[in-house]
Amino acid sequence: MCAYEPRPASYEDFHQIIALAVEFRPLGQEFLRYWISAAGKVDIHWMTDATKTNKLRRRPLVVVAGQVPPPTGGQNVMIARILAELGNDPRYSTEYLAFGFTPDLTKVRQPHFSKLLELAKVYGRVLKLLLRRGRADLLIYPSGGPENVPVVRDILLLPAVKVLSKNLWVQFHAAGIADRLKLRKGPLEWLLRLVYRGVSGAIVMTEFNRKDPEALSIPIIKLLPHRLVDLNCEGKLPDFSVRPLRILYAGHLCSEKGIPQLLEAFAGISARHSELRLVLMGECLPPYSSATFEESCRQLGISEKVELTGLLTGEPKIEQFRSAHFFVFPSVAPYESFGLTMVEAMMWGMPLVVSNWRGNREVAGPSAEFFEVGSSMSGSLARALFRLLENPLRWEAVARETRERFNSLYGQKAPQYPEFVAGLLAG
Repeated sequence: MCAYEPRPASYEDFHQIIALAVEFRPLGQEFLRYWISAAGKVDIHWMTDATKTNKLRRRPLVVVAGQVPPPTGGQNVMIARILAELGNDPRYSTEYLAFGFTPDLTKVRQPHFSKLLELAKVYGRVLKLLLRRGRADLLIYPSGGPENVPVVRDILLLPAVKVLSKNLWVQFHAAGIADRLKLRKGPLEWLLRLVYRGVSGAIVMTEFNRKDPEALSIPIIKLLPHRLVDLNCEGKLPDFSVRPLRILYAGHLCSEKGIPQLLEAFAGISARHSELRLVLMGECLPPYSSATFEESCRQLGISEKVELTGLLTGEPKIEQFRSAHFFVFPSVAPYESFGLTMVEAMMWGMPLVVSNWRGNREVAGPSAEFFEVGSSMSGSLARALFRLLENPLRWEAVARETRERFNSLYGQKAPQYPEFVAGLLAG
């Protein structure tokens, strides 16, 4: 039953109805109701005690922009995770501003007419969301990165999302903008600096990546590493008594991720460690292809010891992490900011072999084996693998250290996004 007694509308009702309209209903419908009731023809009997309470204690509107899988990639996965965390928190009213610029890996960072169509669609979503909900209390926007196509996307989109939000924060998962601004001084760089003016703040996942928002003169920078749901709640560590020993790589397969050098390094150590197997889990990122991968394995003579699983999700993906012994991350991508698959490997306590590149050392921690990048990267990676493989007495201790680092920095003990958002809203 409605406990609210009908009465004539007042100026107080006017402000209440505007707040209610922005929160719950299309603006036109609620303004019509107000003007009818204000004329004395209809009492506003539809406003219940429950809606009054909800209106007076309006939850902050938080909009999360970006693309969720597919395709699978670190940024897309983490946008989905942020949406899940905020959407399950009753303190916030969460909306998703969807991007669909990259429906598959063939269009990653590539110019395409379909992206212009998607840009128009995003403009439409911004307008629809603005009319339906009003301006957001907070909008979290994913930086596109340093390549031309993502830069143009940011130049064209940031002015629109600024209109949608009172408080715009940019999450720098795709890194490398500072390097671009240092090396180039053209019109795109000038426009990029221009559209980033007025951004409230930046979110980075490592201290290393502070230089991107600093280069754009963003006034406030907050550090928040990504966190993952712990799929290894029992704390299972690798069983190093099982043979063959499995080295796992997970992520996109391409030259920027160091796959050619990884294959060469594995060929160099597999002759001495015949019990080793290399498993690569992920999709080839064009122009790198599965045919190129298979031909490289054939020429190196390692086809029988290397497995390419393709993209896996769910239980098959978990099983690959559960059954592996070591994890290798040889990325030299200029946009690398936070190797999410490293954190997944740490969840399962795998000793890591990681390129000394950008923020990798900060993510992986001191127990990992690092190798230098450059012209001799294959040899450097092979030596790092040798150091790990020839010290089996350390494997279990390293596994425990790796798992504990996950628990403290990236698992349940890590700062959670809803609490972080509460801090942003509080100023």
